[in-house]
Amino acid sequence: MESFSNTERSLFLRFVWGRTRLPRTIADFRGRDFVIQVLDKYNPPDHFLPESYTCFFLLKLPRYSCKQVLEEKLKYAIHFCKSIDTDDYARIALTGEPAADDSSEDSDNEDADSFASDSTQDYLTGH
Repeated sequence: MESFSNTERSLFLRFVWGRTRLPRTIADFRGRDFVIQVLDKYNPPDHFLPESYTCFFLLKLPRYSCKQVLEEKLKYAIHFCKSIDTDDYARIALTGEPAADDSSEDSDNEDADSFASDSTQDYLTGH
């Protein structure tokens, strides 16, 4: 997280919590302890992306081979996970502009191609 920009930190919060900002006070965190689980069930681990459960403020990670792979997979997940932000709130809040409609799938795929490594692309396309 230390290498993340403020925008990426907001995207991380959206990914693990469904919100783009931290609560204003400690009292607002009650019952919302952040949990990270590193699991060995993923094989090979470097072929899998992180999973989050926003209702539980939970992040499940494969036991990646190195910090670089962890950072790459986590950044990919926070930038390209759309299912959590179905109302486009975070994209509007972060950019100030409404999100483009989903008819621009080709441009999303171009962004993904430029961001993800070859191994991630192979995993996502099933090759």
